[in-house]
Amino acid sequence: MMYNKLFLGFLIFIQLASCQGKRETGFVLEKKKLYYNSKEIELGMPVEKFTDAMGMFDRIVIDSSGGKIIKNYYWKTKLIKLNKHSDNDYYIITKFKKNAATGQIVEDTESYDKIENLEDIISKYGKYDSIEEIKSPLRIEKLFIWDELGVSLSAYPETNIVGNIFIQTLHLTKSRELDLGLVKNLEEERGLPLTEETKEKRKNDKWFFNRRPKKEYAGNFTFNGKTINLKKAGYTGWEKAIKGLGIVGSDYYPPGDSPQWSRWIRVHSDMYITFERFSNMDEYNWGEPSKENMGQIDCMQSIVIWWYKTD
Repeated sequence: MMYNKLFLGFLIFIQLASCQGKRETGFVLEKKKLYYNSKEIELGMPVEKFTDAMGMFDRIVIDSSGGKIIKNYYWKTKLIKLNKHSDNDYYIITKFKKNAATGQIVEDTESYDKIENLEDIISKYGKYDSIEEIKSPLRIEKLFIWDELGVSLSAYPETNIVGNIFIQTLHLTKSRELDLGLVKNLEEERGLPLTEETKEKRKNDKWFFNRRPKKEYAGNFTFNGKTINLKKAGYTGWEKAIKGLGIVGSDYYPPGDSPQWSRWIRVHSDMYITFERFSNMDEYNWGEPSKENMGQIDCMQSIVIWWYKTD
């Protein structure tokens, strides 16, 4: 009898050890908790603790937004407004008119125009009646990027607390036609100066490119015991991926968005996960790389684990 009990206990120990040994690698969402390679991670934890599970990040990108000043100049009797953003070197003039039927003051949509300097307007219409200055709050964002892993996270700079986690499953260059200035465009080949539109596009494209990991995440993602491998799912594996995770029903439709283009999990009151799709398999590909160069793509573009906070 004692032998049987010992043998039974040994079998239970072996089974438990086997279950623990088979714990899924990569990201695991289980019982409202998130893990990476069996180590628990969470939004709101210090970045230093996060690196215990993910390893040391490759680089940090610090971005700022806001802090802009908008000035509005008003000529009340002449029904004119002049608008100036601090990052623009021009003014926008808007004229208004009185609706003959209702008597209401409405915008004259045909009067919208760019003005180079304020003095020209003042010389034409006289001194403005009032000026309004609006300043947007400055927000600093710090991004920690794991280039080889294909993962980045945003953090609050003052505290180094993890905000949102971004898992790149399709590289940015496969979903967007980028102008990084690496290849001369037609203007440059002809020796012509770059247009303002080209300069602005290059600036924005470089900004997006620098914020993204250099590689794609090609590991596992597990949801409630169902696992997919993003690399094996491939570039046409959107349907395979969401079926593999068991998130095909209407319970996972994103609110206020097309269910064809993402899936959405409300983990708990603070944490949400969005699975974003990219497809170039329709007839349109505006702003996307050539299908001839990329081939057909219909896959998971990214997984975003985000923290819902109203402050």
